[in-house]
Amino acid sequence: MVRGEPPGTRSIVAYSWARRLALDYRPSKECDGNGTYGTTLNTFKLADEKWLETIPGQLFLYSAHLDLRVAGYPSLRVIGVKRGPLPTSGLFCTVWYEEEEARGRAVSVEALVSTIWLDEWGETVDSYAGILVGCQLPPDAAIEPSRVYVGLEPCHQDASHSLAIKTGEERNGTEGRRRQFTLCIKGLDFDEDISAKIVAFVELHRILGAEHFYFYVFNVHENVLRVLRLYERSNVIRWFNLTLPGDLPNEKTARRRLLAEDIWTKRRMELIPYNHCFYDNLHRSEFVLPIDVDEAIVPIRRHNWHELLLDERIKLGRSFKDFASYAVRNVYFFPELQLQTRNQTDRPTFQWIDSNATGLDYLDTIRTACISPEGDSVKSFVSTRRALTVHNHYALTTLNPSTRRAHHFDPDDVLKHHHRACDDRHLDCEVMMEDVRVDESATRYADELKRRMRLFFNDLKAFA
Repeated sequence: MVRGEPPGTRSIVAYSWARRLALDYRPSKECDGNGTYGTTLNTFKLADEKWLETIPGQLFLYSAHLDLRVAGYPSLRVIGVKRGPLPTSGLFCTVWYEEEEARGRAVSVEALVSTIWLDEWGETVDSYAGILVGCQLPPDAAIEPSRVYVGLEPCHQDASHSLAIKTGEERNGTEGRRRQFTLCIKGLDFDEDISAKIVAFVELHRILGAEHFYFYVFNVHENVLRVLRLYERSNVIRWFNLTLPGDLPNEKTARRRLLAEDIWTKRRMELIPYNHCFYDNLHRSEFVLPIDVDEAIVPIRRHNWHELLLDERIKLGRSFKDFASYAVRNVYFFPELQLQTRNQTDRPTFQWIDSNATGLDYLDTIRTACISPEGDSVKSFVSTRRALTVHNHYALTTLNPSTRRAHHFDPDDVLKHHHRACDDRHLDCEVMMEDVRVDESATRYADELKRRMRLFFNDLKAFA
């Protein structure tokens, strides 16, 4: 007898999904005389603000994205931050459409708000916390929306105080096709020159299969900005200046102090760029991968991620699509473990960077024998078709309630190499460093990585 799903399981799941959509549906109403008639919506611009504050001191909007994944239920997804509890009377989305002859039309719909966090991780009642606002669009709308506002009143009057929405022509990117992998890198905040490390990170992951990168920047050395700008010119990366909302500090020293002392605010605010990256690539990439610059996802039996995921699709069969993310377990390559006699002459040097900091820690070979348990310190390929919100480790919530959040790869197939100093506050360093392994899985990329780095720095010198 072949084991399978109990009779009726799929029909129950289908009913549950349809029931959820029906419960979430909110009818829209036309807004008459709201100040958009006869006015060109393109003239409405947000005056260099990083956040759109719609409820003073309480609600801050970051970005808005069109979500067409569920047939018949077009939605806007607005990423924002709330402080404390939002008013119990509810919130409303005002959505503007730009119609022919530049005449504006607006509709209003009740907003559906969910917190980008799990309750078991800690209370957020009086704290800053990320939110995802859902705005249900009319199912028969022939014209895509242009701008959106989320606030206390329906039919908001001031379209100049709103967020621009991604248009349909931006969905597939410049290549006109869907990429497979886009990497999301949270806010960089480094005074030191880590430009070579950024180049090594980008080039190694391009070898592995990454096609595009989203970098978010608090504060970095000028050489790092030079690297980001050159990559941006060739459409390898997009990068964004990042700020904190409300009265959270954005002066460098005060911000660093806050994020070092208030770890929960730090973790909640990290989810804003990750979810922006996810929704900005919703129709552009098959997977996004939230990752840090001291990490690398390295296959063991395969050469790249495409082959790795293909194997996993074959292994899981139809159940591959039952998951919203595919998690890779963690091992540490502590610098304290690396051989003191490591040959530095094999490392490329460049005139304008420290020859001892060329970013090739990714080729280290001594790691902890201990592999993190499932769910702990993992990083995941997150499906843009099946996730709803993203955590830095895996999909946080799923689009379809029947979809499972995460599937874990076998550690014999792939590991996340974590290149960081051991921290006694969070890790039992003495015990972890007693049992180590030689792991040369990344060294097969060494020649190609060094070649790519030399080419990039030659180009960088040419554009200096």
